[in-house]
Amino acid sequence: MQLTIFGATGRTGGHLVRKALAAGHEVTAVVRGQHALAGHPRLRVITADVMNPNDIATTIRDADTVLNTVGSREKGPTSVATDSALAITEAMASVGVRRLILISNSARIAGTGDDWFTRFVVKPLILRPLLRHSLDDMAGAEQATRDSAVDWTIVRAPQLTDRPAQGSYRRAIERNVTFGIRISREDLAACLLDLAADPGSIHQHINVAN
Repeated sequence: MQLTIFGATGRTGGHLVRKALAAGHEVTAVVRGQHALAGHPRLRVITADVMNPNDIATTIRDADTVLNTVGSREKGPTSVATDSALAITEAMASVGVRRLILISNSARIAGTGDDWFTRFVVKPLILRPLLRHSLDDMAGAEQATRDSAVDWTIVRAPQLTDRPAQGSYRRAIERNVTFGIRISREDLAACLLDLAADPGSIHQHINVAN
């Protein structure tokens, strides 16, 4: 496939780029400025403003799938994820590319699949207050993606770790993964690539965990 990856220099995005190249895909990595991505014959690195649909349209034009791994590291109020999702979906519409995979966070959704303690204590009383700004931003990114005309898949991940990949992951459709409290970034990247090749996941919320 031809893949365009936003957030390619992030810790998850970096794994995604490496795994995509290892799997034989053509990759366009969109970066903001300085980067440490190693040269590769199937890797094209483009500096662009992810908040500007006109600036990123050319990075998307030939893509089979766009993967949005953009997130904010701000602790206060932020709209980075929402604004980038709006720009990416607008750019996709302008060039006729439809397939999009968005990374989100499972911490804000307490419900089916969660054990009792996670559903009624951990998420609403601990994680929600602690991560409220980033979770609100991810909620906005999800809504912007659902409101667009793209063929989206939203992947909700728990706590991300830099531990070595387990080489496997659990996933659930439209529900939380029971006791799914963390996943390695490398395993998450593997999941994203699997979903990129899975048209059956279009218009689904996929929760994933180790």
